[in-house]
Formats: sequence, structure tokens, C-alpha cells
Amino acid sequence: ISTWEKGLVHLNPQDHTYFQYTKEDGLPSNDGVDIARGDDGVFWINTRIGPAKFDSKTSRISSLSLPKIRYNSGIFRASNNKIYLGSGNGLSSFSPEQLHGNPFPPQIDISALTISGEDYLSKKTNTPGLTLSHEQNDVTFKYIGLHFSNSKQNRYQYRLRPLDDAWINAGVERTVRYANLPPDSYTFQVKAASSDGIWSSENGSVQFTILPAWWSTWWAYAIYSGILALLVSMMYRFQLARKMAISERKRLKEINQLRNTLFTNITHEFRTPLTVIKGMADSIKSDIENRQLDDMEKSLEMIDRNSDGLLNLVNEMLDLAKIESGNMELELGQSDVVPFLKYVSESFNSLAEENQISLTIYSEIDSLMMDFDPNKLTSIVSNLLSNAIKFTPAEGKIIVHINEISDKDGEYLSVKIKDNGVGISQEELPHIFNRYFQADDSTIRKRGGTGIGLALTKELVGLMKGNISVKSTIDIGSEFIVKIPVTRNAPQSENEATGSVIRGLTVKGSIASEHSSQVASELPLLLIIEDNRDVAHYLETCLANKYETIHAANGITGIEMALEKIPDVVICDVMMPGKNGFEVCEILKTDERTDHIPIIILTAKVTLEDRLTGLSHGADAYLTKPFHKKELFIRLDQLVALRQKLISKIEREGFTTLLRKRTHDPKLLFLQKIEKLIHEDMDNAGFGSEDLAKKLLISESQLYRKIKAITGKSTAIFIRSIRLKFARNLLLTTNKTVSEVAYETGFNDPSWFSRAFKNEFGFSPSETIK
Repeated sequence: ISTWEKGLVHLNPQDHTYFQYTKEDGLPSNDGVDIARGDDGVFWINTRIGPAKFDSKTSRISSLSLPKIRYNSGIFRASNNKIYLGSGNGLSSFSPEQLHGNPFPPQIDISALTISGEDYLSKKTNTPGLTLSHEQNDVTFKYIGLHFSNSKQNRYQYRLRPLDDAWINAGVERTVRYANLPPDSYTFQVKAASSDGIWSSENGSVQFTILPAWWSTWWAYAIYSGILALLVSMMYRFQLARKMAISERKRLKEINQLRNTLFTNITHEFRTPLTVIKGMADSIKSDIENRQLDDMEKSLEMIDRNSDGLLNLVNEMLDLAKIESGNMELELGQSDVVPFLKYVSESFNSLAEENQISLTIYSEIDSLMMDFDPNKLTSIVSNLLSNAIKFTPAEGKIIVHINEISDKDGEYLSVKIKDNGVGISQEELPHIFNRYFQADDSTIRKRGGTGIGLALTKELVGLMKGNISVKSTIDIGSEFIVKIPVTRNAPQSENEATGSVIRGLTVKGSIASEHSSQVASELPLLLIIEDNRDVAHYLETCLANKYETIHAANGITGIEMALEKIPDVVICDVMMPGKNGFEVCEILKTDERTDHIPIIILTAKVTLEDRLTGLSHGADAYLTKPFHKKELFIRLDQLVALRQKLISKIEREGFTTLLRKRTHDPKLLFLQKIEKLIHEDMDNAGFGSEDLAKKLLISESQLYRKIKAITGKSTAIFIRSIRLKFARNLLLTTNKTVSEVAYETGFNDPSWFSRAFKNEFGFSPSETIK
């Protein structure tokens, strides 16, 4: 198909595909293309530039070397096979038989090479390759196909390897330019075809290399890598130094925390017995003056017991220091260890009974002669049993199991102490033998301690070349297992020496049971919540003449007793099992039944933070151990005086006036709530204290003690006072008769109403109307 400006189009009618032939494929021109069919698949073509021959079998186009005239469109093949062409001079003709093609291909020559505006042709011819800088990346090639037969119709193809993989048709164009070439080694290749379509056998080529910039060379990258490696190394060293500094700061902080924990724990452990010792010393002075020898003896026993506790604590600290410095030595003697262990364990029976805990000692062997240090073994067993009793609740069980075991390494004494107490969490378990460690946020910390006992126990077991292990589960219990190798190298000990060690054993720590002193019920009721038996006994002794005292041995029991008894005052320790003092304080102060009760925190925790914590939880006073008896009395008197002031204020201003005020005082809010409930049943003569208690969901005795504490009146008198004040208001603001008002305010008998009214206000109802 001929076109006007698009060259020649070869269409396949079977699949409707086509191929376009242009100057790049050998046509003399794309304009004014006309065709005529020849023989054997040959087509004769005429263009504005000149004629050409197209062989459809080979798809090859050859320009015809005819006289140079201006051709027009139009072509015709005569019956004699002669071809007529339209031209500016009329018709031109030729016979195909007279045409003879040129079988020789053109020779290709690169005529010009310009690099970034500079001619490099001479350099190209003199050297096998060019080396260019990174800035010489704009390259222009000019080439020509040398052929003396219609050379203007020569066609060209080129490529620049490795940039171009395939040949690029240039048609008759003899110039190509490459700009912004990246650094690499290149080979430019070009080939030419004659107007008869015969391609050159050899390609023209130019080799050149564009070097990278110095900052992109391999040695530059090597420098970069070295600098990067240096920076990474410096960063690593910096981070390592930073981590070490952070780790060191953390270690120092932990040491400081351990030191603070040690001081805090030891301070608490010292202050509690010192409170008793100081208090009992003051009592002895008084007893000497009054010649009360029996009381002096009890006080001296308490002083002796608490002094032993202090001495044990000091000895533990000294032993730990000796072990740390390597100065602790074993004093081994050979003796029967089984009766010794039984005796040491049985010495804890009384302490276990006080805490309602079953202590069972079981041995699978009757005797075992071996070397051991009686003092060290006593300390080991005592620490483990003390902890077991401290962390086992009432009705709990502790089992001491003694046995001899053997393995490939020899014989061992095995002592297992198992309890069903509070247990230890898996997170805390690996740390319990660390010095001064106490589990956080658990019932363990609430029970106090220094964090020395288990650490010392492990060190002593290690000193005896044994080992200690523990298995524990929260709320199920713990089992400590001590294994000490059996040796028989030391001289045999006398039983008296071993017995003296046992007789000198001091059982540490106790958790007092509930105790109620029998004092006249007219005295104010004071609840003591304290887990140390001696401190509780001392407080009861001090306060016996002014208060009726009841005692709870832990926070949970204290809360239960406070809700049941509704005491007038509460004295509470902080570090206790179950609930600590701060928790007890918060619970009682947020319960409507007990929010009016003054609470004094009495504790060995002396920091400002502890004081603020106690006061923020609702404590009315905060005293530290050891306390002075006079200071405690003053605090108690002040709290009682404040309550008396409220009673006087209620009596002075009257219920009606006071209860109408907007307030945040929980005591007045409670009275306002009661007044509202009474008004709801004002005309119900049968409404009394029992009905009011049911509406408040508390017991009648709890209601009585709370109203008595706030108003100084019994529940019945308080209800009657509310009725009478409402009756007076009706008499003053309405025209109702005395009888009508009496019935409306819950009085069945107008005469009784008149007498009660006069007793309350000093004048009769009739006088009020007048």
C-alpha cells in the first residue's frame, strides 16, 4: 500500500497485520510513494526523491541508480515489462532487465569524534582506546559509508555497548550523540548498507573508557568503608561505654537501694523491741515507786525477751559480715545430729501454738553421727522455722522432715521444712537468698524483716559445704531443702555442750493472737491492731486505766473487729500480715460504718514519705516507734476532745440548723442521711432503732455506737429528738393542734408527746403555739 507521507505499508490480509517501510529501511523518501507490481514478488516504487525496488520475499529495498531528475508521483508497468516513472520532465522509463545491482558493500568510516565539544578523531586513530574523565561524558560520532553507487542512499545501524544490546536503525542519518554517559568502558560500533541493501562485512568501532570521579573510585569507596567502619567502631565503643555507665549507675543505685532497704528494715526491727524495752523501763520506774513487784517481773521478762531479739539481729549482721570478710570459721564437733535437730525444732512448738499452727517433726532415721557446728546449724533451722511460722496463716501446717540420703558423691543429711503458707512468686523465687532482698507488692513485705535471715542461712549452709534449695507456689506453700555432707573427722562432742547451745536458743518473732482486756464498759473502746505481742501488751498496760482495749493480731482481723465493735479509737501498726496499716486506714475511713473513728498510726516507718502516705490514707495522727507514753496520751486526748466538740456543737446549734448546712464532713453527712430516713417514717410510731439499722444495712449495735460517738446520744433518743424538732417546726408554721402534730410525728399519746417536748425544749407545745 502506498502512502503520501508514511512510506510503504505491507499489509497481510489474512491476519490484518502490517509492516511499515520508511527511509530507515531503504526508501529514498517517505513522501509521494507510488507502487507497481513486478514479477516474482517484486514491487517497483517511485518517490519524490527517486525510484526503488522492493522484494517482498526478502523484505529488501534497493534504491535505483537512475539519472538525477526531479521525479513526481506516479509509476506504471507496461505490457512489455517496461517501467514508466512520472518526473518533472515528463515520463522516464527503464527496463528491469537493463538494471544491474552493485554487489559490493560500502566501507564504513568514522569521520568525526567529538567529546564534550573537543575533536578526538586524531587521538582515536593513534590509540586503541580513549581514557576520558567523568566530566567528558558527552560523545558525538559522525560516520560515512564509502560507496560510489548512489552513496546518499546508504543506510546505517549503530550501537554503543554495553549500553545498547541491539542494533539501532539510523536510516540515512550519519550522526549520533550520547550524553551523560555513566563511568564505564564502551565500544561504539556502526555498519552501513548500500542502496542495494548489501551490508558492510566489517563494522567501524571506537573504544573508550570514562573514568569515575575520584570520589567514586574503588579506593575512594575503600576510604569510605574505612571511615564508616571507624564511625561504627566509635559508635559501638560509645554505646558500650554508655551502657557500662548506665549499668554502673544502675548498680550503684541498686546498692544504694539495698543500703536504704537494709537501714529501713533494720530500723523497723530495732524500733519495735526498743518500743517495748523503753515502755517497760518506764513502767518499772512506776512499779518501783508503787512497790508492785509482780508487774515489775512481767516487765523485766518482756525487756529480756526483746533484748534477746535485738541481740539475735545484731549477731546475724555480724555473722554475715564475718562470712563476707572470710573470717567465719566452723567449730565442728562430732555428735548425733538427729536429737539435736528435733530439740531445736521442738523449741518452736510454743510459738507455733500461739499462732494456731501445727508443727510436726518427722525423722526417718533414729540417729546419725556426723560433724556439725551446733551454733551454725541452730541458726539455719531457726531462720527457716521462723520464716515458716511468720508466713503460715492460722490453722496452717509446718512439717520438719529429717533423713539421710546417698548418691554417687557420698552421704548427706537432708532437712526439709515444708509449710502451706502464702508462698513465693516464681519471679521472686530466684532472689530470695540475696542479701536484704524482700519481695515487693506481696504479703511477704507486709510481715517485715530485714532480708538478712535467708541470705545468712545460705551462706552458713555453703560454709558447711552443703546446699539449700526451695520450691514454692503462691497460696500453696513453700518447701526449703537443706543438704549437708556427712563427715566424721572431728572429735566427738559432749552432750552437755550441745545441750547448752539448745538451752541458749532464742525463738525469734511472734504474731500475737486476739486479746481483749476486761475493763468496765463505761470506758471508751480502743482497738489495737498490732502483730507484735509485746508491743500490744505494752499498749494495753499503758491504756488500761482510761480505755477498754481489744486487740487484733493482723490487718484483716483488725478490719473485721472494727466493723463489728465500732470502737471509739483505733491504734494501728503499718507492717503487718494480711493488710498493712495504710490499707486498714483507707478501708475504715471509706466505710460509712467506721469513717468517724479516729485512727492513730503507730509504726517504725519514720520517713516523711511514710508520714504523708499514712495521712493521705486518712490517719488522724502518726506516731513513730519508740514512742513516749505521754505523747500517745496527748494524741488520744486531743482526738477524744475533737469528738466532744462536735457533740457540743450539735447540742449548741441544734440538729435542725446543723443538718441543713452543706458539708463534706462524713459524720454530718451520715446524720443527714439518718434524718432523711426518719422523716420518711415520721408518722410511724413503731419506727425505731431496729428499723433504722435495717435501712442502713448495719447492725443495731453498730448504729448505736456510731450515733453515740457522733452525738453523745443513744439511737432511740436521737430519733426522738428528730421527731420533736420536726414537731416544733409544725407548731410554729401551721395551724395544727398539739394532738394532730403529735400523731403526725409518731407519738401515739399526746400527753407523752407534751412531756417529751417540754423535756427537750424547756417549754410545752401549747406555749409554742402562743
